[in-house]
Amino acid sequence: MNPLIVFHSRTGYTRRVAEELAGECNGAVDEVCRAGERRGLVGYLGCAFEARTGRTPVVLPVRQDPARFELVLLGTPVWAWSLSSPVRTYLREHGRHLKRVAFFCTMAAAGADNAFSEMQALCGKVPLATLVLTDRELEARSHGVALSAFVKALG
Repeated sequence: MNPLIVFHSRTGYTRRVAEELAGECNGAVDEVCRAGERRGLVGYLGCAFEARTGRTPVVLPVRQDPARFELVLLGTPVWAWSLSSPVRTYLREHGRHLKRVAFFCTMAAAGADNAFSEMQALCGKVPLATLVLTDRELEARSHGVALSAFVKALG
């Protein structure tokens, strides 16, 4: 399959899923990093504000050209029931050049539908599949079946 797996991760949950998907799909991984980190509670509140207000922070250049890949798996944490702002920036810059997409997200409790809806609008493509994992599922390591079903749905 060899997809490109693009993600942003503030706490490591989304990174973990991206790395597991790379192992399952033999994919290349590219992390979207904002210019300037946000840590702690103040950092989280800033991220939540950006997410809810549709901000697009400056992100560092990515290593891979997503247009070279037939399939791109896009991963985001859900912040304040919204798409993470670094992934929003990435999709505004690269979304229209993607051929086929699938989406995955990590979250505390809710907001995946909002995030996926915005992702679809930004890239103009319906995802082949979606995967939603909660932090609790990841901590309990009970996400293997869902991850395998997602990979299977990709073909």
